[in-house]
Amino acid sequence: MRQYVRVLCGPRVGQICFWKLFLIVVLTTIFLYSKLREYSITLSVGCRPLVDETVRAKLLDVQRQLYKAFRVARSGSTRILLQQAIIQLAELDHQTDTLLSHPYTATFLQSNAADELPETCPEYWDDPQLDKVYFENVYKVQPCQRIPLDQLVELLLFAETCAQANYLIERVRKVYPTVFIRLALGDTVDRADSCGNWHLVDLFSQVNDEASTWRKLAEPGRTKYVLVGRNMADMTHYTDLDRMLRVMNNLSVDVVGGAVRLEPEGRWYSGCYQSTVRNFTIRLHPGHDVSAQSCAYCDYIASPFLVRRDVFQQGMSNSSMSGLIPFVQFFLGGLHNIDSNRALTTVACVDVLFHVAGAASSRGQGLAETPKSIWLPLARKWSINRIMLPGQVDHRWTCKEAGINCAHFKRAGLITPGCCLEELANCVKGFLTLAAEHNVSAFLVSGTNLGAVKTYGGFLPWERDADICWDGYKHAVVSGPIKTALHERYQCELGPIKLETKYGLDIESCSKITNNSCVYFPLHSANWRIELYGEPILVSERLWGLKQPTSIAINGIWATTVPNPGLALRHQYGDNILGHIQHWMDLGYSTGWSPYTHVEVAPFPPCPKDAIRHACLSGNYLPQGNIQFQDFSL
Repeated sequence: MRQYVRVLCGPRVGQICFWKLFLIVVLTTIFLYSKLREYSITLSVGCRPLVDETVRAKLLDVQRQLYKAFRVARSGSTRILLQQAIIQLAELDHQTDTLLSHPYTATFLQSNAADELPETCPEYWDDPQLDKVYFENVYKVQPCQRIPLDQLVELLLFAETCAQANYLIERVRKVYPTVFIRLALGDTVDRADSCGNWHLVDLFSQVNDEASTWRKLAEPGRTKYVLVGRNMADMTHYTDLDRMLRVMNNLSVDVVGGAVRLEPEGRWYSGCYQSTVRNFTIRLHPGHDVSAQSCAYCDYIASPFLVRRDVFQQGMSNSSMSGLIPFVQFFLGGLHNIDSNRALTTVACVDVLFHVAGAASSRGQGLAETPKSIWLPLARKWSINRIMLPGQVDHRWTCKEAGINCAHFKRAGLITPGCCLEELANCVKGFLTLAAEHNVSAFLVSGTNLGAVKTYGGFLPWERDADICWDGYKHAVVSGPIKTALHERYQCELGPIKLETKYGLDIESCSKITNNSCVYFPLHSANWRIELYGEPILVSERLWGLKQPTSIAINGIWATTVPNPGLALRHQYGDNILGHIQHWMDLGYSTGWSPYTHVEVAPFPPCPKDAIRHACLSGNYLPQGNIQFQDFSL
């Protein structure tokens, strides 16, 4: 059906919506500042921490959001305002002596109760000139009574052979002689006892490097934390558990990782990635927006990591994937909340170094090296059909391959998967191609025209059909050779002809008395209906002295359209046709000519409760602008 998309905000929507966001950020910052001042006053009356950890975490979260907003903002004035807010927030950090104010000052870690020992002792920065050759012993640890490390952390490891297991255990023991190790052996090892007897080591044989193995390793509850040695191949003192525990406490984060060094190649990587889940695409890109205490905030990390046991168990509870994919699921699932009730906060500290398997090992495959087939379970779980990875790796699947049911997403409040729109595009381009081959004039109208204008060459992300007008005098060609070719070449089915006037197939008589189509065909694919209107008058051929009809880009081809598509759409639907609203069917109207077309302000419909979160229009997309629907880097 011919449809309308209207505006959600007025002409100044960008400024209005931004100022609402900016006001929220400012008010939140003021609130946090007042809380910080409140806690600082308590210093004179007791041994309270300088800043409450919850307030500190919220303050840092505001800072991260501002950085991300600054990165994606395109308006110069918006970027300046955000930059000013970031600077003011940094000044607030300095004034209240928060986590970014004095990174070299020792921070005393407070336990939850007065009679409990801290998890680690504070550190302080000494004179760098005393160690100006190696620069490895400048930070000193202040002596204190603390919970022993082996009562806090267990190591979870995986090895493919006994030789690898024995080497790894031996290397760990040189650094951490009393930390308990739980190690899984690959399925090539028949019995765990064939690898020898080790003190404080549990071995499990005949398992694979998959989610179920890591869940099994994490099951016992002796310690609060586990170091998940997901791809660990060696151990040195550079893998500093105390440093990670200190960061865990100071920054109130959930996961602490570090940089990685590939073994035996020796190549160093920071291993920090940011992510987006949008337009049914997952993107992972190296880099960070925010850092604290030499640790970058990341959406995904490539290194082994320290994590609370219960957080890890919850995040891995329903994953059945293998290799690095369950860890991608762990981080993205925790961050984007498809399986958890809270957002996971992760940092990678560049001074903490993990020695991981290199290119010679299958376990050394990074994001870009992991084969497309291994990613498919993740794509199915998230209902996405595209994954973009570093190194311009771009994995795509059909809706069928990704297990996407297009009908499920053709509902109010949801955006339509790109693979579903590709099915629609196939039949639209098929009909236009065949019409050109058989000399039948055809052109885009209504909602399909609107999609091409609004998105600069695509379909509306919430499309429900497509609209094409064609030369009604050629109905026999359409119902004959074009119908046959649509079935054979494009797997699209042309339905029976419908006569729109009392004149039937007498197009000449119809043309004299009607302001409507003379005949009509429905064109179907598995999930779509395309409206084909046989017109007595071809508006597209009103050239006004020009040599060629107007054509518009649509899904990779140039298609004929009305002479001035923007003008026709504005007159058809009312002003500001570039704003966003869903199809009139989703709003409960019986026709696209309903009065709703002249209402300029309305919210997106609420998201269905059973919908996957990233598919929701509300909360993910703005009421104006088409860049948000395009593929671009982070």
